[in-house]
Amino acid sequence: MIYVQAASSITHQDSFQKSNLWDHLCPLTENTEVVAPDYKLFIPASALRRLSPVLRMALTAAQDCQAQVSEEFDAISVGTALGCLKDTERFLQTFITSTSETLSPTSFIQSTHNTIGGQISLALGNHAYNMTHTQNSLSFEVALIDAMMCCTEGKTNVLVGAADEAIDFLEDLRGKIIHSKRPFTSGASFFVLGNTPKKVKVFDCSISNSAINYEDFILNFLIKNGVKKEQISLLVHSGVKTTLGTKQVNYQDYTGLYYSSSAFGFHLANNFLENNPSEFALVVNNQTKGKLGVILLEKV
Repeated sequence: MIYVQAASSITHQDSFQKSNLWDHLCPLTENTEVVAPDYKLFIPASALRRLSPVLRMALTAAQDCQAQVSEEFDAISVGTALGCLKDTERFLQTFITSTSETLSPTSFIQSTHNTIGGQISLALGNHAYNMTHTQNSLSFEVALIDAMMCCTEGKTNVLVGAADEAIDFLEDLRGKIIHSKRPFTSGASFFVLGNTPKKVKVFDCSISNSAINYEDFILNFLIKNGVKKEQISLLVHSGVKTTLGTKQVNYQDYTGLYYSSSAFGFHLANNFLENNPSEFALVVNNQTKGKLGVILLEKV
């Protein structure tokens, strides 16, 4: 059995350290900004000024998760679709414009996708298993599957989460590569999984990179897990059309567009089950055409 031991999100909602996220949800406006905590309470000032927004969010959410559990993490699994975009942009601009024979390696080092997991490990002094997963819009789901595998192999305190950030350049891709009209946003959501019984159990997670009929895939997923569609109390989705769930919420209405935002959808579902007498919640991620991620959570 795999249970959610802790959760923490920094997003464009007032979500950080809130016991009931649903009381604080507000539809996004065009010029929405991340509702950030006081990072100085979590990150030393000397390090803070060197960290990009995505690293600040991820590191703070991870440290908040660590504060909620008594033991150190024995595995860390991070998902990110685009990695540290601001540092990538800064490195490329320096590379193009610099007339010096040597370049500072800082921006390059911090531009790689696994910088997020690495910074968490360094800040916590953690030397356990540490893996970064980059599978576009399914990055969080793959990281979650990895974390669940760690739990089944005997690890008892696994940190899993996802983070991505927006930069102005993404707007240049709208209509060319990116077709969504939602505002580009940033966010980080992290969780601790373990075998200590808690209110919510992670029942299963499945992905498809070539899904055609989404509803058939979801129904087969439920059948495989012995769950009837009538048992689904909440469906948290990104636009999929289905008759499942007595309550349906499109998490992108509250997250905006960043490719690992299904992690916040997971947080919404977990928080709903914690605070309501429901049985099952389903998180469906179909942000990218053909790619489908499905997560089933159960109220214990």
